[in-house]
Amino acid sequence: MAARFNLDALAGKQMAIDADLSADLIDEAEARCRRTELEDESAFFGAMDGASKFVCGDAIAGLLITFIKIIGGSIIGVVQNDLSFADVGHSYTLLTVGDGLVSQIPALIVSTAAGLLVSKAGVKGAADQALMRQLSGYPKALGMSSGVMVVMSSCRVCR
Repeated sequence: MAARFNLDALAGKQMAIDADLSADLIDEAEARCRRTELEDESAFFGAMDGASKFVCGDAIAGLLITFIKIIGGSIIGVVQNDLSFADVGHSYTLLTVGDGLVSQIPALIVSTAAGLLVSKAGVKGAADQALMRQLSGYPKALGMSSGVMVVMSSCRVCR
């Protein structure tokens, strides 16, 4: 949603640059520099808006499919297999949630790819170089996330 608001504000920023140029508050080189920054910002927020809509739609579809599978499995278990509602609720819900988790793995990969595309938007150069610049720009965050992964991988409760 924030990306959409920023995209809507870009027209006003462009008019502000034009007004500053007309009022001789900035020169042509400064206006060109600001417009380039505005183009980069526009590319970034445009990619973010598209990616967030896609990922949101994918998540909603996954939840809807899981809900339909639970209802359908429950009906089939009670009507065709003559199981009690408690047995159906336990078995079919467990199986459906497991299937839903497995089916979300491709969604996770697509979300990661969308995040990589958004991080590349508005950055000049190859994608791998842009990603390395962004990851190495915040070594504290990279170290903390690495530490959390090490703690989670060595946790006995998680196994």
